[in-house]
Amino acid sequence: MTPITRPSAALRQAPGPAHHEDPGLLEEPHPERPTAEPVDGQGRSTRRHPGGATPAPPGRAARIAAAVSIALVGVYVAGTLVIVSPTTPVRGAVVAAAGPYFTQKWNVFAPSIMKTNITFSVQAQWRDADGALVKSDWVNVTELEQQAVPGHAEPSRIQKSSWNAMLAYNARYLALDAEQRELVRDTFIQRADGGGYRAQSAESLIADLEAVGGTPSTGRGDIVRFLRYDYMLKEYATAFSTAYFDEDVERVRWRIDRTRPNDFENRFSEEQQFDATTVTFGWRHVDDVIDAETLAVYRDVISRYGGAR
Repeated sequence: MTPITRPSAALRQAPGPAHHEDPGLLEEPHPERPTAEPVDGQGRSTRRHPGGATPAPPGRAARIAAAVSIALVGVYVAGTLVIVSPTTPVRGAVVAAAGPYFTQKWNVFAPSIMKTNITFSVQAQWRDADGALVKSDWVNVTELEQQAVPGHAEPSRIQKSSWNAMLAYNARYLALDAEQRELVRDTFIQRADGGGYRAQSAESLIADLEAVGGTPSTGRGDIVRFLRYDYMLKEYATAFSTAYFDEDVERVRWRIDRTRPNDFENRFSEEQQFDATTVTFGWRHVDDVIDAETLAVYRDVISRYGGAR
């Protein structure tokens, strides 16, 4: 057996007969064979982009947009620091300029919770067959409207119309002084010249309220605003009572009932911590004619709310 021996270094370095010393026959690098990148400090001094080209610097438009964005952010940050700083003339000017656009309503997160439930009840009078006045029972309109709320994820706003009306009416009532409040709780009816009764005119009501006004801050504006809402409630109570009682209503009046639940510390107590309060207003004479279409709408609403008699 012939032993296997390694060739000598001279044989390994010697060219074969097929390659002799012809430079044209030297092996070319394979086109798909990866070429080693030069190491930093060796060969080429810069590394090329994979696409073969050096990336171009940002364009002019991009530089302008970046500068404008940085400037806007700087102005916003500076304005915020001025707004939260102590009161100065500069702060007042910045707040006045930024208020319409950046005002923060903290009551969205911590609203002023209402602690009193308020309801609106009406009472009506009409003539019977003998011409005598018949007085109805009190009807809680707010309670009737709220009967349709349970079971509805998005109830209609119309189902709290009387509640909203009482909030507005009560605010205008409280704007009057003590003597004027006592007067508006009275009846707004006077005798007619030819017999019978009629509604007291707005001019005479304004004159009476101005005469008893003992507080200079209560001007004609507060009086007029209250009387306008009082007239609106008279129209509303008349249409509701006519549809509810199905009678030719001659007079209406209303009252505001307030109930306040116990405080948080006494929330589990069965005993009521606060007494209910009621403010009753006098009779208002009905001097208008309700059209059939409006009456039909009120009857339909009352029927849907489950208040039909």
